[in-house]
Amino acid sequence: MSDFVTLADLTLAYGPTVAVDRLNLSIAQGELIALLGPSGCGKTTTMRAIAGLLPPKSGTITIDGRDVTRLAPAKREVGLVFQSYALFPHLSVYDNVAFGLRLRREPDLDTKVRGGLATVGLADFAARLPADLSGGQQQRVALARSLVMQPKVLLLDEPLSNLDARLRLEMRMELQRVQQETGVTMIFVTHDQAEAMALADRIVLMKDGAIEQIGSPEQIYTAPETGFAADFVGFETILRQDEGGALAWRPGAVVLGSGPHNGTVRGASFAGERREYVLDTPLGVVKADTPVDVPAMKIGQTVAFDLPRDRAVRLARA
Repeated sequence: MSDFVTLADLTLAYGPTVAVDRLNLSIAQGELIALLGPSGCGKTTTMRAIAGLLPPKSGTITIDGRDVTRLAPAKREVGLVFQSYALFPHLSVYDNVAFGLRLRREPDLDTKVRGGLATVGLADFAARLPADLSGGQQQRVALARSLVMQPKVLLLDEPLSNLDARLRLEMRMELQRVQQETGVTMIFVTHDQAEAMALADRIVLMKDGAIEQIGSPEQIYTAPETGFAADFVGFETILRQDEGGALAWRPGAVVLGSGPHNGTVRGASFAGERREYVLDTPLGVVKADTPVDVPAMKIGQTVAFDLPRDRAVRLARA
């Protein structure tokens, strides 16, 4: 697939502070991309630059073969769904969705509004006010409002963070369905790795204003390349090797109760189907878990453990 969105040597700054440094990223048409990382990693800053809300210090942004680096947001054919939904509380669902179309004097407004509401499953909610909707329904209205403008790229800023767990799962499936039906290129920002894994075609993992790793959810989850990437996707025990690399284990890969090493239980917690432990050891901090039916260990208890190499991933750098 050819590149549809290209960020080339993109540097973004707030005054003298560089937030994103010479970032390069290519996105294919119709891809659903997650910008993933902790607060302050540059993911939202990158999204704001694509939307035209933050002018780059240097570098270029290209969408569908057109350099949009210096274009105003309204001329980029980019939709933006905010974390807070940003609905007009005094307008009906219909009028919220119609707002942008009215501004550009769309002749086929009614057909497009009703089609947009049907796409997100809100055809029967046109007359309601935002206050009469659930959080998930408000998010769908915000999504419809962007989709009816027929953007080439749809940007979503932490789209599910204001929803409870049940609604987050529901909206994940809704976003996937809408993206597959419309074929719009989607870029969403999140700090939630489970959300990124569930939704994205590819994940762009960011750290300190740079890309740490790019790959499919499966690649990021099973084959992290760095200590930061490994820790972010649950390989919580990382040991440096003499040759400069490192080995990493998930908590479930650590064998507790037998093995050549000993540690002291520093933390213990019940987590539903498993018990989670933090061990202080001569090797460093080790995080492990056991099935809930295994007898619980107490804080301060000494425990033998093993770190099987065949259950570790090798990292290029710690």
